[in-house]
Amino acid sequence: MAQRFALIGCGGMGRRHLRGYAELAAARPGLVELAAVVDLDEDRAQFLAGEADELLGTRPQVFATLEAVQAAVPELAAVDIVTSARSHHDLAVGALDAGVHVLVEKPMAVTLRACRKMRVAAERSNRLLSVAENFRRDPIARLAQALLKAGAVGKPRTVVETHTGGGDEL
Repeated sequence: MAQRFALIGCGGMGRRHLRGYAELAAARPGLVELAAVVDLDEDRAQFLAGEADELLGTRPQVFATLEAVQAAVPELAAVDIVTSARSHHDLAVGALDAGVHVLVEKPMAVTLRACRKMRVAAERSNRLLSVAENFRRDPIARLAQALLKAGAVGKPRTVVETHTGGGDEL
């Protein structure tokens, strides 16, 4: 049986995560089920639910709050929190305390105190708390990790990363 989850936050990052779930569904059909989308802006939630229907073949239920999802969706296994960073810890702690696993978009929270509250809630509930960090899977990051682990580059003392991007907009 597919693990049921809710996507909390239906803005740009929520849409990106939805596309990731579509890829996961194509690679591993039946693994997870997007049962609900949650956003304070109902129009945005309805729009994302429509995209989910197109991409996944089923339309998730739409809710404005995590509490409403928890009351209406049986056997909710996890939530994916992609809201603004200032709300991450309240949503994560609420989900963890309800016995639900949590994936939260980076940054984990806006303060160390909020991060600690999330960690403590995960330990207390014996549920997983994970931060979505795309660079863990990046091939160059994995190569760097392997080189460091193998001792091929010695002991790093300073790391400087630079990145440039562009587009065709002026």
